[in-house]
Amino acid sequence: MTNRWRGGRTIALISVVGVLLTGCSFFNSSRDIDPCSLVTDSELSAYGDYGEPERRDRGNQRICTWYNSTTQPLRTTVTPQLNIYVNHKQRYYTAGQNDVETGYAAGRRYKVRTTDSTCTVTMPVFKNTVGSKKKKGTVDIAVTMPDPKDNCPTARKIAEIVSPRLH
Repeated sequence: MTNRWRGGRTIALISVVGVLLTGCSFFNSSRDIDPCSLVTDSELSAYGDYGEPERRDRGNQRICTWYNSTTQPLRTTVTPQLNIYVNHKQRYYTAGQNDVETGYAAGRRYKVRTTDSTCTVTMPVFKNTVGSKKKKGTVDIAVTMPDPKDNCPTARKIAEIVSPRLH
């Protein structure tokens, strides 16, 4: 066995150990992500009494929705809810004209879009997608609260929880 062969095996072994230790995989995909596993019940309890999540697939999206049952009767017709969408085929782009702000959640870039009733934070599934055509996927965190002023602060806080759990 030549030193060149042993050197190649050593590099391969170090690469495999590095992948195992960091939790990375050469085959990671946005399809590996279950949106319902990105936040725990105890993390959601800080924002009210959320029930079991509803899971569904729609085209290239996996969606998880939590409804909050703590709305005071007659105060509002809006039921607080959290939706997390994993969009498998979508690439993350910098802010567009409908985005109101950009920022970082746990080191991951995000952009924010708002409507009258919802605030949505969008992040890439992969922190580093430069030079990779296969690393596609975004996560949308859409929050609707009885007081619309709470939507974006809550969505940004949920993004801080979700971001470290992505690739």
